Amino acid sequence: MYDFKWSDSEKKLARRVFEAALATELAEVIAEFKTRAAAAAEPDDLWSIQESLTRTRREIDEKYDNRYSQLGLVFGRLLREGRIQEAQLAGLSEEKLSHIRRIASL
Repeated sequence: MYDFKWSDSEKKLARRVFEAALATELAEVIAEFKTRAAAAAEPDDLWSIQESLTRTRREIDEKYDNRYSQLGLVFGRLLREGRIQEAQLAGLSEEKLSHIRRIASL
């Protein structure tokens, strides 16, 4: 695993990018929940929504690991998914950016 050293400015940048991506994804989950809940007509619809939320929560909890040792993987995945743009990571060392680009290309 990569053991990058993070400067204070890199930590602040990483936190901003991480929090913004997480907030955007959670807003999407809330919007989808509201749409599905409004359309629910049968009890089975409720259970389907609940199952979907449980699955989504697991996926988000797995994806958004804010440990510095994992941020390269997290940002690489978010970049690949289009949830962040490389320009948002300007300010990270070239070593970290190169690692993130490699992860994004997988």
